[in-house]
Amino acid sequence: MNQITVDIKGAADLMKVHPKTVEDHIKSCAIPAAKVGRSYVIMVRDVVAFLEGQIAKQTAERMRK
Repeated sequence: MNQITVDIKGAADLMKVHPKTVEDHIKSCAIPAAKVGRSYVIMVRDVVAFLEGQIAKQTAERMRK
């Protein structure tokens, strides 16, 4: 992927989740985003960082079991 930014739908596609889930993460400040006009703009690197954090957290939880 050569894009630097994505919209909510693009982030949802990357994360394999519903766009509402991305909106919830933005509203909880888990994923940084800026509202430009009527749409949110999200850095791809922030989506990837969020996913990496979730993978690390969930892997650590599984290893503790």
